[in-house]
Amino acid sequence: MTPERRLALITLALLFVTVTSTPRALACGPFSLEAIFVFTVHPEYPLLNYARGNLGVLHSSYARSYLYVAYRHLSGIDFNPPEQQALADLWKDRLDFRGEGDEQEWIKQWNTARAKVPGVSPAPGVDVYRHREKPNEYETYLNCQKDAFASASSTLEDRIKKYGAESLTVKQWVEAQDQVFANCTEGQHIPSSLTEGDSLSRADRTYQIAAANFYSGSFDVARRTFEAISGEADSPWQDSASYLIARTLLRKASLGPAETKQQDLAEAERHLNLILSAPKLTSFHAAARRLLSIVMLRLHPEQRLHELSEFLLKKDRAENLKQDLWDYTVLLDQLIGEGDKPDLLRSITADDLGDWILTFQGKGSDSVAHAVAKWQETHSTPWLIAALAKIDANHPRAKELLAEALKVAPDSPAYPTALFHTLRLDLEAGRIAEARRRLDSSLSQHRSAFNASSLNQLLNLRMALATSLNDFLTYAQRLPAGFSWNDDGREIPTDPRDEEEANRSLEGRAFFDIDAAQVLNQGLPLALLKRTAENKTLPAHLRLDLVQATWLRAILLGDYQTAEALAPTLKSLVPETSTLLDVFLSSPQTDAKRFSALYAWLKFPGLEPVVDAGVGRRTPLGEQDIYRDNWWCGAAFPPGATTSTDEDQDKPKALWRIDPKEFPVFLTQAERAEASREHAALLELGAAPNYLCRQVIQWGLKNADDPRVPEALHLAVKTTRYSCTDKETGRWSKAAYDLLHKRYPNSVWAKRTPYWFKD
Repeated sequence: MTPERRLALITLALLFVTVTSTPRALACGPFSLEAIFVFTVHPEYPLLNYARGNLGVLHSSYARSYLYVAYRHLSGIDFNPPEQQALADLWKDRLDFRGEGDEQEWIKQWNTARAKVPGVSPAPGVDVYRHREKPNEYETYLNCQKDAFASASSTLEDRIKKYGAESLTVKQWVEAQDQVFANCTEGQHIPSSLTEGDSLSRADRTYQIAAANFYSGSFDVARRTFEAISGEADSPWQDSASYLIARTLLRKASLGPAETKQQDLAEAERHLNLILSAPKLTSFHAAARRLLSIVMLRLHPEQRLHELSEFLLKKDRAENLKQDLWDYTVLLDQLIGEGDKPDLLRSITADDLGDWILTFQGKGSDSVAHAVAKWQETHSTPWLIAALAKIDANHPRAKELLAEALKVAPDSPAYPTALFHTLRLDLEAGRIAEARRRLDSSLSQHRSAFNASSLNQLLNLRMALATSLNDFLTYAQRLPAGFSWNDDGREIPTDPRDEEEANRSLEGRAFFDIDAAQVLNQGLPLALLKRTAENKTLPAHLRLDLVQATWLRAILLGDYQTAEALAPTLKSLVPETSTLLDVFLSSPQTDAKRFSALYAWLKFPGLEPVVDAGVGRRTPLGEQDIYRDNWWCGAAFPPGATTSTDEDQDKPKALWRIDPKEFPVFLTQAERAEASREHAALLELGAAPNYLCRQVIQWGLKNADDPRVPEALHLAVKTTRYSCTDKETGRWSKAAYDLLHKRYPNSVWAKRTPYWFKD
């Protein structure tokens, strides 16, 4: 999106072209409401809190406008309330793809005004966007903006007062203005010259002709006409026309031939400077300065970047802050996108602001070395944070940086980031007790200093430092920082109170984040999982998830003693399973127990040997999920398995997450080894549908008279359609189908299974 799209433009009938943003690239659905524990695309909502200095733990993945705000706060240059609101407005515009507003309201305003004139034709349809074809692309831009309709409406009011609503002069004026607005979307509709009437009517018509040429893309004609108007002392449009000469030149530079672009920009710059030097045109000076900033962006980008960098570090500039920051970040994107140009990079980083932003976002050893060198040179808080975020525990300056970071006061906007990285470095260096002591002290004394995202990142670390299983469970459950449909990866939060009742119930509910689920699914052996499942202090929904996961895992690993011990608890939490679990408990033989358990699994597709991260599966355990989250499609389904959706490819991740092979620290090496062995054994089973088909077929071949077999075969085939699959699934689907139709051709289950599934 070009910078002009966001300019606050003065009330004029003719406004500069603005190119719309690239259409949103949406991932394929379906989508479910997602718990966001740590916002990484942008800061936590409400963004106004971030503008006020509640930075939380900073992420290099933030857009540069957020990092600019961080740099200022870290530098001790805060924002006053109007500036804070300007920042929030800018972010809302960008995140919501919000433009000037609702164009239908602009058009409605004009139609309301013209309806006061009797005898005019019905209001024609108006589309404010115009299209143009370019080599290998199709461009859409906002041709007629809000102020064009506002100016037309106010001018019509004035003419009605002068001539009367029923006068021929006013009617002709409206008809000509309809022609002007017809150019907003296509073609060339130029009003004819007016040879009769008084001087005001003729002046209005000349101006409308210039406007029509402007909107239709006849920029040279529009410019000549505006130049003529600017020389007419008796025209009410003289001063406006003088300004619009420059605007026409700039539009031509944007949409006209490439070979004249620089010439048109230079001429626009010269003309705008003339306006700014003319006392007679004082009322247009503010608009001319805004237009000149666009010209500078295009004509002298590096010079303009330095100017903006200087402006953005000055306080009390609410009027220009939003536009200056918009221009600065767009210009940075443009210059950085021009490739590997050392001279250009040196120009950008000549300003400390640009240098810090690019370094904080940078990757590799060069950015680490530069951040540390800048901190040694400046000993400023921004560079302390940049260096701290980039080094590892083995860096030669780590001790020095840690000592400095520990001096950051809890009321500093740098505190959450400084604390997080000192703890991270302590863990990397094995200073476990020291890290735990400092973190517990901070959580106890300064918890209010952390927003929800930052708190969850600290709880992530505290979970890694857990001294016992109960300690681990205390920090494994967390309140989300927000909820989002996240259909485009931008983490736009939604208010659960605005959602359907099932989603409203999520508010205030704790869940397992990805790190906690990873430890539970891969890092704890079955013996410890059994203890977690028996922990009655967990919220009911988390305990249910743990109980069902542990019970099914025990079945799949052949630990029937654990499964039997947990069966009564599972029955109490899911009473619908009681009959099936009673059969399991009463089955005397190992094979019979396994089949009874797997039969229960087939009838309860929501059971899985893993716990969910975040909101997880919402469909009841005994019902089939419409998105294939059935029969083990959770966080640890086998490698090579597929699901019906692929929207999870770029989920936001926490800045740093514990490794279940190393943390939590209370686990013994023997427990880690056992957990690793069990996890490998689960994965060795293969895709769940293949395993279920194989087990049911084996039981059915040996126990053909078991009345459960036909239904089990039917359900086994069903898993191959509605669960996670791999390249072998089709073979097992056909095998179960063939056995069902060969052994039980007249059963109701054979009739309900007309197909087997290859993919």
